Amino acid sequence: MTTSVSLIISTYYPLCLTCVTTILNSLTIFVLYQDVFRQRPAVRYMRAMAIVDMLMLYGWNLDHFFRLKFGFEVDRLTVATCKILIYLNHLLSHSSAWLRVWMCIDRFLTLNQVRQRRAIYQHRRVIFLIIFTFIALALINLPIPIFSCYSYVLKNETKIASGSPYFPLYPAWNYINLMLYNILPFTLMLIFTILIIRYLILIKRTSSLQQSRIRYSTISIPILLSAILFCLMTTPPALIYAFFRLSINNTMNVLDSIKYTYHSLSFLIYFVTLVDFRQEVYRFLHCQCCKSRLLITVFSKQRANRYKTQATALATITK
Repeated sequence: MTTSVSLIISTYYPLCLTCVTTILNSLTIFVLYQDVFRQRPAVRYMRAMAIVDMLMLYGWNLDHFFRLKFGFEVDRLTVATCKILIYLNHLLSHSSAWLRVWMCIDRFLTLNQVRQRRAIYQHRRVIFLIIFTFIALALINLPIPIFSCYSYVLKNETKIASGSPYFPLYPAWNYINLMLYNILPFTLMLIFTILIIRYLILIKRTSSLQQSRIRYSTISIPILLSAILFCLMTTPPALIYAFFRLSINNTMNVLDSIKYTYHSLSFLIYFVTLVDFRQEVYRFLHCQCCKSRLLITVFSKQRANRYKTQATALATITK
């Protein structure tokens, strides 16, 4: 009984996580494009991360559902899908981690600037770093679609392997993935998180600080929380996947679920820690409820008028 329940949870949790994250991250992107957030350079990182995290869950996370429910994986259907999807999975996961790194570094630089730069230069810096991150990681991961994935015949059945037919791509690439996705981002986020916390403590103690400088500390809270959760929820799965994957193959679904759950928490983090974000969500939901009530009222009036017209016509005929 326990095994069947755990199997059902392992099967359907990735699907539910993908659906819920798609809805919440779409709402997050919509809210972050509102006027109240347009002047904040760090919000551009949040928008990019919401898109990347949402796309991430359609990769290996959703493959767990297909494998347990239907007995196949999308990235094992053909050699082409294997190359493309493995490449995109690595690219998206690395991009998600490094966008968080740049956001921490950018937040520290913004807090530490004695003379505030013009907002236009901060926005340009953020846009440059986002574009640079995607281009650099796309080039670093380029060996995957070039060398990985090949087909072989086993018991008169064609199989797709994710390795390289020319040289042992794995487990070497697992260690590269560990460095790019976790070790380096973890180290940098940890360093700059400590520096941000230290600087925020100095901000709180300094009474002569300008009010405009205090405003920058509000958006630092979700950045800090996101960085801390990244370290806690992605480090153990990444380490185990790199060094002990073969020995604990049956528990990889649970570890992946922990990792992908982190990438679905952006909406909750912003909703809890950002007052402006929470107010915009309430305003959006209130507008939608008002529209629904208005449509219901209009529809009810139309039905009442139709019934009145029909009743009048019937009364005229009967006379």
